[in-house]
Amino acid sequence: MSIASILDIAKNAMFAHQTSIHVTSNNIANVNTRGYARQEAILEEGPSVLTDLGRMGTGVTVAGFRRYYDRFLEATIAQRNTDLEEQKTMSAYLERIETIVNEDNSQLATRITEFFNGWQELSNDPLNLVKRTNVVTKAKGLSQTISNMYNELNAMRLEVDSNIEKEISEINGLTSSIADLNRLIYENGGGNGETLDYETKRTQLIKELSGKLNIVTFADEDGGVSILTGTGQPLVSRAASWNLEAIEDPTTGLHDIGWTDASGSVVNITTGITGGTLKGLVDTRDECLGNGFMKDLNELARTLITEVNTIHESGYNMNGTTGVSFFEEVTSGCYARDIDLSSEITADVRYIAAASSSSDTSGNEAALDIASLLDENLTINGQTTTFTNYVSSMMSNIGELTRNSKNLCESQQYAMNAIEKQRESVSGVSIDEEMSNLVKFQTAYQASARLVTVADELFQTLFEAFK
Repeated sequence: MSIASILDIAKNAMFAHQTSIHVTSNNIANVNTRGYARQEAILEEGPSVLTDLGRMGTGVTVAGFRRYYDRFLEATIAQRNTDLEEQKTMSAYLERIETIVNEDNSQLATRITEFFNGWQELSNDPLNLVKRTNVVTKAKGLSQTISNMYNELNAMRLEVDSNIEKEISEINGLTSSIADLNRLIYENGGGNGETLDYETKRTQLIKELSGKLNIVTFADEDGGVSILTGTGQPLVSRAASWNLEAIEDPTTGLHDIGWTDASGSVVNITTGITGGTLKGLVDTRDECLGNGFMKDLNELARTLITEVNTIHESGYNMNGTTGVSFFEEVTSGCYARDIDLSSEITADVRYIAAASSSSDTSGNEAALDIASLLDENLTINGQTTTFTNYVSSMMSNIGELTRNSKNLCESQQYAMNAIEKQRESVSGVSIDEEMSNLVKFQTAYQASARLVTVADELFQTLFEAFK
């Protein structure tokens, strides 16, 4: 061994401990960075060399870098995130739906009662034009309340549908970015600080993606990650990504979720989306709104129009004619949106049929029959109930759904916090530990630097000896 070899050992040691100081400093700087995984420089003994006295060491070398990462924990976090974001999305919209339903339902119940009470008052004086006008006024108020409520819910449904398109666009951006990070990891190989940064960023993007839809991930031996949808369609494979697409229904104008294959063909995978924000949006649009409260309201309007018209069309008006509809016949199927008075009733209140006989147009039998509908048990949306009880049940249903969703959201948040805490124990940065490491590496660096001084002194001594 020579004095030069001592300098080499000192140089390698200074580089190794300086690298460790750099990694430790980076850990400290990212102590509050969400999703950051603690890193470490791996120091190994350098290769030994054969001397006259036997094999001797050559110091220390940086063998690579380690990221503290538990694949099982990260997969569990991704699954929890999928469930949590689905419920958070639904809970937020259910609260908004509850506000609309509760505010309008209170008014709706009042409007229904006022409408039928108007018929009761008319039955006391069937030929009174003021009372007839009052029936029309109450009917218009009821119709307007129903259509306004429906339009508010429909506007929310269109908003949710628009957000589905936005989510699909964001998902495509995430899968493209993950594929790019895969490519960078392949190009740079493993075992260096730059690759660890790519892997950390990719982990964060995968978690974000898992919050948007249910996914399955696989790691390959080269450090890349493949991602599939819940039904097996690839989203990311090595450096390639596949896009989702919003498929517009030509009838409703709403969007399903499609997956685009390499040939450009689109497969509808809406039913395969079972979690994440995307699932929450689809269920809110289709189950809570379209086939939920909007359908409930539509059935209320349909029953109201049908029951009132059935009696009214068999009655006789002041002109002695029969067969006149009180509400306009709805042909679109959307009763709640299109509910309105017939043109005859709007034009002349004398067309209101209060009597049941052409021989006595001053009769009140038809008016009494319509008024009695308020307390009559009818079949509305498959339920045997009264109009007011049906409206009350709508309020109860949304309240129960909102509470259940909120409770489920809170329990899933609790579970998420617990698994995040486990992750923090593995991947998180401890300031105390990092400061201890910093002092250790600094001391080692200073000692390595001292070796340079020692080698220099040895050179000087040797030089003086041979002067």
